[in-house]
Amino acid sequence: MDSPIYGTRAIPNYNKERTINSSLTLITNYGVTDQFSLTAFFPVRYILNEKVLFRGQNQNQYAGGKYFRESYGLGDVILQARLQKNLLKEKLPVVFGLGAKLSNGEINATDRFGDRISDNLQVGTGTIDPVFSIYISNNYRQFLFSGGVFTRITNGENIYGYHYGNEIQTLVNIDYIESSLIYGGLQFSHLLTTRDYYEYGKVAQDRGGNSIFAAGKLGTRLTDKLDMEMTIQMPLHQNLNESQLTSPFTIQFGSLYRFEI
Repeated sequence: MDSPIYGTRAIPNYNKERTINSSLTLITNYGVTDQFSLTAFFPVRYILNEKVLFRGQNQNQYAGGKYFRESYGLGDVILQARLQKNLLKEKLPVVFGLGAKLSNGEINATDRFGDRISDNLQVGTGTIDPVFSIYISNNYRQFLFSGGVFTRITNGENIYGYHYGNEIQTLVNIDYIESSLIYGGLQFSHLLTTRDYYEYGKVAQDRGGNSIFAAGKLGTRLTDKLDMEMTIQMPLHQNLNESQLTSPFTIQFGSLYRFEI
């Protein structure tokens, strides 16, 4: 992320600041029955923030120059139970998900001067939060139409008094599933994030907003057990609170392996 936006307008990046946010997530799913399953998400994250300081901008590096902060490690694990119900005379499958985001991720990463870096650059949040989702899908000829709503409701402040904003994401997907070898599709999503708070109720500037994204997906079924896919996501519209760094695109690579037990 190296393109700053204030509201909906692009603004200059005087400090040449950029943030590299990468993660590798292991997703495990166990089907207890045909309608009930348990899912766990294990994210390993690496966050690097770089910028060029002006003279006097940071007391620890008064002469200015390049300054960086980084954190890495296992982030907050998510545990979720999923229940499928078929509605409209068994023709419309709906999956309900309910779980929790744990607080196991590291929140004490520091810069090279020993100062704790900002909460939004930590790999963990320090709070246990409920996670809810609902997902609907329906086949029509060679296409799969699906949509869902995913929420994270923050449950309070961490030990440093930082309170992350709530998030709600809405997704709409159109996937081509006719081919037994290659599949692909389009996704449109809306992300709404409320403001963060810190120091027990003070509004955090440069946090929150709403964004609309479009994504293209292409995948292949290498075997009956193994799928590989790639997704590229780009913002269509962003209206952010104050100034924030944004990215022109996001690339995601994924694989799915089906175990037999």
